[in-house]
Amino acid sequence: MPETALIISATAPVPVDNGKRVVLHGLLEYLVERLGPENVHYAIVDSPGGARPDFPGVAHRLDRPGAVSQLATLARRVPTDRSYTVQEAMFGAASLRDQIHHLVTWLQPDIEVYDTLRLGQHAPESPRGRRRILYLDDLFSVRYDRILAVDERGDVDINPLGEFAANVPAPLRSLIRHRAVYRPVLRMERDRIRRAEARVVHGFDESLLVNVDEVHRLRRLAGTDRVRVVHGMLPAVTPPERAPADPPELVFLGRLNIPHNDDAICSFIRAAMGELVRRHPDIRLRIIGKDPSDALLALVGQYSPNIVLEGFVADLDDVFATATVSLAPLRFGSGVKIKMLDALARGVPTLATTVSVEGVPVGHDGGSGCYVEDDLTRWPDLIDEMVDGAHNSLLSKAAVEFFQSVYGREVVTAQYDDIFGLSAPVAAGAPRPGA
Repeated sequence: MPETALIISATAPVPVDNGKRVVLHGLLEYLVERLGPENVHYAIVDSPGGARPDFPGVAHRLDRPGAVSQLATLARRVPTDRSYTVQEAMFGAASLRDQIHHLVTWLQPDIEVYDTLRLGQHAPESPRGRRRILYLDDLFSVRYDRILAVDERGDVDINPLGEFAANVPAPLRSLIRHRAVYRPVLRMERDRIRRAEARVVHGFDESLLVNVDEVHRLRRLAGTDRVRVVHGMLPAVTPPERAPADPPELVFLGRLNIPHNDDAICSFIRAAMGELVRRHPDIRLRIIGKDPSDALLALVGQYSPNIVLEGFVADLDDVFATATVSLAPLRFGSGVKIKMLDALARGVPTLATTVSVEGVPVGHDGGSGCYVEDDLTRWPDLIDEMVDGAHNSLLSKAAVEFFQSVYGREVVTAQYDDIFGLSAPVAAGAPRPGA
């Protein structure tokens, strides 16, 4: 009898438009390939009436806690339990716990995957699959620590909730935007979530992080080696025939309503764009992402027509084919930056900060198609090198070779086989191993 798998998440695996969905979709795609679509279940915590996205496997909907329930859980649990987090409270309703328990009891899957600790808190003690996995994404304790450190400088308009705002009741969303409120809340949540991250991993066979540096950090914090890195399985791509634009074309990709992305591109423009325009009057910066801040809109206006805001672009092949350099100027943030890997996979030379390449084993000197420099005022000098045609071609080749050796689909599939204890299905008529 074939094994079955269940993934429980508050995020649909499609569209594959951010790093989290890259990993979730990759896990789903892998399990469907190994077990068959009829044996892979994906449960989405969503509001009633939400449209069912189109993805392989068997879909289930779990009712998302309403605002009243969220506020009640917050008021009941957070003041009395120093290890309970606000994130958990937003999904901590007994009604959601009961739905998850009923689904697991009914399906009795061999493999269970829970998306982050906010849903991992509801994993039942029994029944328990052969393999129970917690996908942590990245360490929120690290993310909050870095947001607080950047906020200390006072030069960033922080939206501390970012994309998580959709999971927070509206009255709290507006309240948390005030600095006098979000700073103590972030400090409290950072300390609580650090304890929660160390606690929750002991209830799972494996806990997965996208950043190998954070794997080592959590292993030390939790005192267990049952934490490991997981790479996203990016959609298979054939690097396009590149024709880098002349004049040079720089590309920045990312959701602009996320604090670290907004800060990154605004910081780059302030530090480097004036000098770049002086050296290359026709240079163009394409910013691809939704929901720009007022600060970014004002900066774009100062450098029109050298900077173009393009919103969301579904198919990036044409963008990458003409891009001369991909930019990743993050000053804070956590986790592996999937958009940077997208660029390297397609052979686009990349200029990044240390934060941007954290957890990605690139060299800093271009040997992996990527230069790393934290002083953004030095970026015009590096861009001058990277836009040279011959040098750009060498960087492009190195980028593709690096990506395939670390993040290629065969490499990632072998990693997933090890995580889930599965192997490729035997083709019909083929002899089984040992036969």
